[in-house]
Formats: sequence, C-alpha cells, structure tokens
Amino acid sequence: MKPLIEKLSPLAATEIVACERVRGKDFGCVWHFHPEIEITLVTKGGTHRWVGDKLTPLKPGDLVMLGSNLPHDYRNDLSDQPKGRRGSVESLVIQFLPSFLGEGWFHKRSLEPVRRLFERSLLGLEITGVTRQKADELVRRTIVSKGLIRLTLVLELLQLLSTSRELKQIASPGFEISIEKRKDDRIGTACDYIEQHLAEPLYLRDLAAETGLSESAFSRLFKVCTNKTVPQWVNEVRIGRACRLLAETDHPVYHIASECGFPSWANFQRQFRRTQGRSPQVYRRAVRGIVEG
Repeated sequence: MKPLIEKLSPLAATEIVACERVRGKDFGCVWHFHPEIEITLVTKGGTHRWVGDKLTPLKPGDLVMLGSNLPHDYRNDLSDQPKGRRGSVESLVIQFLPSFLGEGWFHKRSLEPVRRLFERSLLGLEITGVTRQKADELVRRTIVSKGLIRLTLVLELLQLLSTSRELKQIASPGFEISIEKRKDDRIGTACDYIEQHLAEPLYLRDLAAETGLSESAFSRLFKVCTNKTVPQWVNEVRIGRACRLLAETDHPVYHIASECGFPSWANFQRQFRRTQGRSPQVYRRAVRGIVEG
C-alpha cells in the first residue's frame, strides 16, 4: 500500500505552527506523509512507530522529528495487547512547513545548523538522552501556548535539536521520497548515481569517476560527508529501497532482491535480517498487518 498524502485541517493550516493533542483508542492516522515537518511526543499507549523502513515498538516518552514528506504511521494494535485489550493513547504533535521561517532563510549563516537539522530529519530523527528530557518540556509548553510565545518556543526547540549530538537517524537512505538533490557537490552527485544504478553492480572506480576524484580521495571524502563507507551506504540504500517495495508493492521477494541489486538471494536475506532484525517475508507481513489489519 502506498502512503497517503495528509493535509492539515483548515484551522491548523492558518497557523505558522500547528499543534494538536491526540487522544483516543488510536492515533487516528494511517500510513501517510505530508510536506510539514512534524515533532511527535508519545505520552501514553501505542504499540508501534513506523517511520520509513523502520518498525519500532512504542513506549511513553518516544520523541521524534520527521522531515517533510517522510512516510510514517503510529498504531495501537489490538493483536499486540495482552489478553486482546487495547488501552487508550495520547500524543503531542507539532507541525510546521520548512519555509515557516520565511523564504530564503536557509541562506543565512546563523541558521545553517537548522538547515542541516531539516536535511537530517528527512530520514527521521529519534531524540534521546538529556536532549530528549529538555525537548519533552519544550514540546509540552509549546502545545499549550499561543501566538508569538508558541513560535518562540519552537525556535528554542530547533536551537536545542540543531546543536545536539543525541539525535539518531531512523530510516535508511533508500527509503527517502525523491527530493531535489544537491547539484553542486560531488557526494550528492555520487549518491544520485548510486540511486539511479541501484540494480546494477556498483564499483568504486565508477563512483570516483563521476566526481572527478581518485578512488582514495573519493573514499575519504565520502566517509567525511556521510560518516559511512561507500559499501555501507550502498547496502543501506538497497535495503531501504527493498523495504519500500515490500511495503508498497506485491512484487515477489526474489524480484525485489534483484531489483535492489542483490544478485544472491542468500546475501539479500542475510543483509536484510542484519539491518531490520527480521527476514524480508516477516517484515512484509508485519507492515502489511499494521496498514491493513
């Protein structure tokens, strides 16, 4: 099943920063995406958080930042509750457009950390540690605030998150919905090449040639920019793409493996299980159960 695009309510759409307290037997959402950046704090209940290709058990205090157009879903599934009993849920949700600071704000040097935060959030960020504790308080204050006070609190929250080292990437690169890529940097060019040739064998010499660098210089630059080696990145992109196809299509698993550049079925199974903690078949049943159950 493909994710649905969600639009804000007419009332929320008139706000620079939209806030909502969700209460009930479930979170009231489906597998969806939207252009707004979203910060969600789960305060009660729920069984799963599904962001991109990552299916994660929920617990109170879960706090994430989800970038524009990243597919996600929060569920409270009856089948996963003890003795078939499903409790109520509660979450606090903050949403705003990437342009809420105005047109061209990302060119301002003082806001460079926020621009990088927005880029990182395109794959989802779990907020942990001391940062999570501070952000929890700011989210709660933001939800009950109005006007400029709400806007000031969101800016304070973004300042906190943009300078923190306690944010963990959630989704794999291959699951990201296509966005406008950076055209002027070498690593962006290499990543584009990887995505366009994912089903084919990928060689370091070809990637280096695309960027006009030697293989050793390209490898060093790639590690600095992505914090991953080229093989690690390629594998994550392939697994992420496979997760998307497993969730959104009925293609046979062996076909998906080939389409994502795994000529060996055994290698695909091994790499998938290492990354997702379950086999491709179990992953498909799990996410289909959440969407369709």
